[in-house]
Amino acid sequence: MFGPMELVGAALSLPLFSLVIAVIIAGGILVFATRQRHGTRVAAPTPHPVTQSVTARYLPEQRALRVIAIAVALVFAVENIVRGYVLAMSDQISWWRYATPVFSAFVGMVVILGMVAIRGTTQPEVPVVPASRRTWTSFSPRPGLIGVCLALLALAATTIAAGLSSSADDHGRYIWLEIPVPNEAAIDPIRPWFYGWAYGVPVLICLAALSFATWAVLQRNAERPYIRPETVAAERGARREVAIGAVRVATAGILLALAGAWRFIASAGSGSTLVIEGQNGGAPYDMTWRYAELAIAAGWFAPILEVTAFVLLLLVAIRPRRALAALSSPDQTDVQAHAEAAL
Repeated sequence: MFGPMELVGAALSLPLFSLVIAVIIAGGILVFATRQRHGTRVAAPTPHPVTQSVTARYLPEQRALRVIAIAVALVFAVENIVRGYVLAMSDQISWWRYATPVFSAFVGMVVILGMVAIRGTTQPEVPVVPASRRTWTSFSPRPGLIGVCLALLALAATTIAAGLSSSADDHGRYIWLEIPVPNEAAIDPIRPWFYGWAYGVPVLICLAALSFATWAVLQRNAERPYIRPETVAAERGARREVAIGAVRVATAGILLALAGAWRFIASAGSGSTLVIEGQNGGAPYDMTWRYAELAIAAGWFAPILEVTAFVLLLLVAIRPRRALAALSSPDQTDVQAHAEAAL
């Protein structure tokens, strides 16, 4: 019989259970945000014709980000189900397992980059001279940039450290973790499967590609010209929405891969025992990896990372599009203020 803690632990070991929790959390956030928005509703200003061109430029990108967020979550879920419940792959090296969420996020960033690059080449109706040079950080919230950078460093550090700790099998594939018996050099170490270079190298390649693609999206999104001075305020808000979505999708892809890596490391390096008939008086040998405590902690934090990743993707998917600023005919002072506010 399993107790409550065992059942909770078993549920948290399933990535799809993390998706269920994320749906509940994201739903709560959406309900709270909707109530806040209704509570502070104000009369909408009279629409200005120039906002139509702003909507035409940015709305397809925002819709594409929603589709990409859903696609990243679906690809992860389908791969998990097919690999775990449909195909018998217990003895095969599923190297794509941890690279899949990073790669799917990379593909999404390439799609957005193409849209931004193509649509960003449209010549402005009235040139706007920015007050300062715009960069990839101009429209991205600082917490989001810090979060994606920390996730990137954590996945890279985990992959490199695990790769250095791994051992090669008879075919030269780094898929083992050697755990020796203390003070018993004559006994062959146990070698559980581990998150070694065979899994880590594809992750590092995809991580580098995703990092570059995300930077390119943010940079290209920031530096494209404004349509005209009257639309600067509305375009800044729309570009911020695009940057937020791109950063969240990239962060989610990295966190899903990191959570999977931490689960794998925890399952392999959390400790084991070995019983050899006729030796040690029938008592088992305790075989513990020197980083077993870190491995156990990583295993407990993995579901938190997965829930966070799914929440980020769901927030991008269900994020209501903020209404573009409906501008009445501005006077020359307003036009100059908008031009000077351009970053």
